[in-house]
Amino acid sequence: MSKHVLPTTVFCVLLLFAANAWTLDLEDGRYEITSTVKMEGVPMQPPPTTITECLTKQDPVPNQQADGGKCKITNMKTTGDTVTWEMECNQQGQQMKSKGQMAYRGKHFEGTVHTQMGPQAGNMKMTTTIKGKRIGDCQ
Repeated sequence: MSKHVLPTTVFCVLLLFAANAWTLDLEDGRYEITSTVKMEGVPMQPPPTTITECLTKQDPVPNQQADGGKCKITNMKTTGDTVTWEMECNQQGQQMKSKGQMAYRGKHFEGTVHTQMGPQAGNMKMTTTIKGKRIGDCQ
């Protein structure tokens, strides 16, 4: 029986290390998030915007600007330190669909969101570049 203790212990330690490696490299907290939007076919682009939002490993996608809950995040997947997702919004009859990807590095993250507005907005396409840095704990 004692010759099974060492292999079992080694297996358990390796399993703990592997489980830790599978978690998203995001430190829960309050983040300063800067977004830069580029709209296809529009000569004047809006200036970058900065917001603060609390993010966690369970809720890592910045979405505070997603029209007060009228947007729904779907198909969220985590692979290593990268999260991908899709988002659908219906804002006063206007449809909007987005696909995003964010890479997390502890207290920093960056990524891109590609958005297509519905026919009411001329099927406009936008690309948003997002960068975030942790500025403290959530309140």
